[in-house]
Amino acid sequence: MTGVSRLEAVYRDLEKENRRLMQLSDRLRAYDSMDGLLPQLDKLRTLLIVHFAREQLPDGFYEALGKHAQINYSEIQRLINDHKAILAAVNALLADAKTSDPDVQVNVLTRLAELLDQLQDHEKREHRFATEALKGS
Repeated sequence: MTGVSRLEAVYRDLEKENRRLMQLSDRLRAYDSMDGLLPQLDKLRTLLIVHFAREQLPDGFYEALGKHAQINYSEIQRLINDHKAILAAVNALLADAKTSDPDVQVNVLTRLAELLDQLQDHEKREHRFATEALKGS
């Protein structure tokens, strides 16, 4: 399999995960209270762990992208740093959603919306890098 074919195959596979993530994000954005939020946050966390690992593993998306895109190491490192920040934010939201302290819970939905915006921006950047690499090949 050529490098470009590998990038295309990996990206196509990840697009399915991206759609699931964005569908879950849309469901999470619809919450206006804490009722039922915790299991959905846990689901988001699980999906993100798997998704980010598949991007970062050897022979994964970032390796294929780095071989064929006009993307430098610092841009890939920024994407990896995004993964760390996004997962840390999800973990913090999960912890705060589990507490019974209303003062802690009060801003969970606002922080969740900010997190989902960050995730969407991250996925858009990855999409842009991949489509540019595939067009340029």
